[in-house]
Amino acid sequence: MLGQQVFENKKFHKFLNSNFILYKAKRGEKTGDELFKKFNIRATPTILFLNSKGEEIDWIVGYGPPPEKFIEKLKNVVKRIDTFESLTEKYKKEPYNVEVVLKLAKKHERKYDEENRKKAEELYRKVLKLDPEGKKGTTDYGDSKVSCTEYAEFSLAELMNTFSQKRDPEPLKSFIKKYPESKLLKYAYLYLSSYYRFLGTKEEAKKFFEEYTSKYPDNPVALNYYIYRIIRDKDNLDRGIELAEKIKKLTEYNPVPSYMKNLAELYTLKGEIDKADNVYGKSFIEGRVSRFVYDLRDYADFWTKQNKNVESAVEMMELAVKLKPDNSYLIQSAARMYIKLDKLEKAISIYGPEFVKSHSGKSGDLNSYAWFWANQEKNLESALEAAKKSVELAPSHYNWDTLSLVYFKLKKYEDAIKAEEKAIELAGKPVKSYENRIKRIKEAMAKEKK
Repeated sequence: MLGQQVFENKKFHKFLNSNFILYKAKRGEKTGDELFKKFNIRATPTILFLNSKGEEIDWIVGYGPPPEKFIEKLKNVVKRIDTFESLTEKYKKEPYNVEVVLKLAKKHERKYDEENRKKAEELYRKVLKLDPEGKKGTTDYGDSKVSCTEYAEFSLAELMNTFSQKRDPEPLKSFIKKYPESKLLKYAYLYLSSYYRFLGTKEEAKKFFEEYTSKYPDNPVALNYYIYRIIRDKDNLDRGIELAEKIKKLTEYNPVPSYMKNLAELYTLKGEIDKADNVYGKSFIEGRVSRFVYDLRDYADFWTKQNKNVESAVEMMELAVKLKPDNSYLIQSAARMYIKLDKLEKAISIYGPEFVKSHSGKSGDLNSYAWFWANQEKNLESALEAAKKSVELAPSHYNWDTLSLVYFKLKKYEDAIKAEEKAIELAGKPVKSYENRIKRIKEAMAKEKK
C-alpha cells in the first residue's frame, strides 16, 4: 500500500490486514521515493495493490467518505471486480468490446501519470473508432447512463483541455455543440471555465463566460469563474460587480467568504473601498466566526450525546470557547458537555465561581448560571451567590424565580417559598409554574417532616 497516510478508520485496518500485507511508503524516505518513482505515484493518498510478483492488480487514488463505500471498493479489488488486472485480461479476450475498452481507459486515466494518460487517450480513441454512432454500449455516470462514445469524446476533450502540452479548448467546445442535452454538459462548461479563467484573449473569455452564465444564470460557481477573469483583466468591472452582487443574493443565508472577497476586490478596483469594507469587513468576518462557533458547538453536542468521537467533540467545543471566550452560552454548553462526560471539576473550572466573579455586573449571565447549576443540582453554593447577585442587580420575577429554585435545591424551603412569592408578586398576575413550584416545595417540606 502506497501513500503518505494510512487511513485511521479501524474498519480499514481490519479489512486490509485480513487480505493483504500492508506497507506504507513515505516521500522523503529512500525506499518510499524509490517506490513512488517505480510505480509513477502522482497523488496521495494512493492505495496500490500488487501480486506476489510485484505486478499491479489495481489502484485507488484519493479517498472520500463514507468509509463503508470506500471499503466496498477494497472488497471489489479482492473479488477482482473491474480491477486493472481483470480488465487487462478481458481486453485481451475482447479487444472490440467498447464497454471493456472504455473501462480500461478510465482505469488508466485515474492513475494520473503521463504514461497512463497516453494509454487512456489511445483507448478512448479506439472506442470512437469502434462505435462512432454510440450504439454499442453505455457507462454509468452518477445516477444516469451515457453512451461509451459520448463519454470517450468528453474525456478526450477534457484531457486535451487540461493535460496536453498546449492546452486546447476547442474539443470541449465541439462537445458542447454536438451534445447540447448531455448529462456531461455542465462539466464540459466547468472544465472550459478553468481554461478561460487564465488563458485566451479577453474577447474570447468574455464570449465564453457570457454563454456559460447565460446557460447557468443561478449557478454561483459559473458566475464566480467569470468574476475571477474580470478581476484578472481589471476590465468590465461593472459586469463583475453585477455578477458578484447576484452571487451575494443567491448565497445570502450562507455567504461564501471567497465570493465576498471577490466582490470586495471588484469594489476596490473601482476605488470604492467603503463598499468593499461593507461587504467584506469586520462585521462580515465576525459573523462568520459566530456561525462557525455554533457549528462547532452543535457538532460537540451531537457526538457527546452519542458517546462517540468524544475526543474530537471536546476539541471542537474548546475551540469554540477559545474563539468566543465572552460568550456565556458557549461556556455553559461546554460545562454541560463536561458534566455528561463525568468531568465535573473541568465544568466548574470554566463555569464556576471564577465565572461569577468575572460576570458580577451582568444579571442575565448570573441568572442563567444559577438556573443551570440548580438544574444540575451541583455547585449550589456558587449558584446561590449568583442568584442573589442577579436579584440585586435586576429584581425581576424571573430572577426571583431562579433564586427560589436554588433555595429549593439546597433544601432551604422557607427561603424558597418567600422568593417564589416575591416572583408572583412582581409578575403581577398568576403564573402557573411559580404556583406549582410553591406546591412542590411544600410537598418536599411535608415529606421531610415525616
